Amino acid sequence: MTRLDVGPPVEKARTSRVSVTDLLAHRESGILIAFVLVFTVMSIISPSFRTPFNLTVLAKQMAVVTIMANGQTLVIISGAFDLSQSAVAGLTAMVAGVLWFNAGLDPVLAMILALLTGAAAGATNGILAARFKLHPIVMTLATSTMFTGLIFVITHGKPVIGLPTQLLWMGEASIGPMPVSVLIMLLVVAAMHILLTRTLFGLRVRQVGGNREAARLTGVNVHRIWLGVFIISATLAALGGLIELGRVGNAIPSIGITLLFPIITASILGGTLLSGGEGSMIGTMLGAAVLTVINNSLVILQVDIYAQSVVQGALVVVALIVDQFRRGQLTLRDLIRPEL
Repeated sequence: MTRLDVGPPVEKARTSRVSVTDLLAHRESGILIAFVLVFTVMSIISPSFRTPFNLTVLAKQMAVVTIMANGQTLVIISGAFDLSQSAVAGLTAMVAGVLWFNAGLDPVLAMILALLTGAAAGATNGILAARFKLHPIVMTLATSTMFTGLIFVITHGKPVIGLPTQLLWMGEASIGPMPVSVLIMLLVVAAMHILLTRTLFGLRVRQVGGNREAARLTGVNVHRIWLGVFIISATLAALGGLIELGRVGNAIPSIGITLLFPIITASILGGTLLSGGEGSMIGTMLGAAVLTVINNSLVILQVDIYAQSVVQGALVVVALIVDQFRRGQLTLRDLIRPEL
């Protein structure tokens, strides 16, 4: 009788199971599955969702949120929050428009100076948080109001229209079928991922967010780390503001005002712990993708605008519950049989 050799198939099956387990163990696996499901369902039920025009709009919207949310993720990992990002984005866009329109500067130079303005705003936040030890949430809420006020000071509430192509290039141009803003987004995510996971600065950021006092006692300059993360956050907000300027087509004082909510939501959905110390730039990008697809779907399905707010708020609640699970402060038993 010939002996059956079943070793290799069994080993192959075991390897497959391990691979699937390893895949699901990754931080980003859950949000990736959610994105695939939402995208697939919308592609099936709405032909207008999968049109090239809508997918391009979707990609451009996602790019702005992802770029700015990467900066927010870095700040949250360090144990802080930056509530001034949307104001910085608006200030940057208006500074670029005003420098071109009123001062007659070259559009490229105007954009460079606008980015430097954003970096200066971040440095202000970093100094106030690190040197003066102000609470980041309250402090950035205050600076957000200041930056918004500056927008109206320099513009008197008037928009700047008729902007040149160079100022709009990042937000409206494409290289082949790929929008420039999406290429910028991919470069930012790659750079931020390397910064967080492959550099000493990224290690220090995680240490400060995990336990600030322990990091300080081991020689980490907490002030310098916070200064750095706030400058990066504001610079990415400024970059997002310039891309949003291209999407909108005109420099209006209210530009970027609605961006803060999706930025923070994308970061939380992407797996960033609100307590600090842990997060992923790739996860944040996937969080932005899910959020953008859902918001786009609500518009396509003609859901009432007030109901859209309900759905968006519910998403944040779900993200916060997931955050509690990840921190180990909430179990399935708490959901099934709460003890009040």
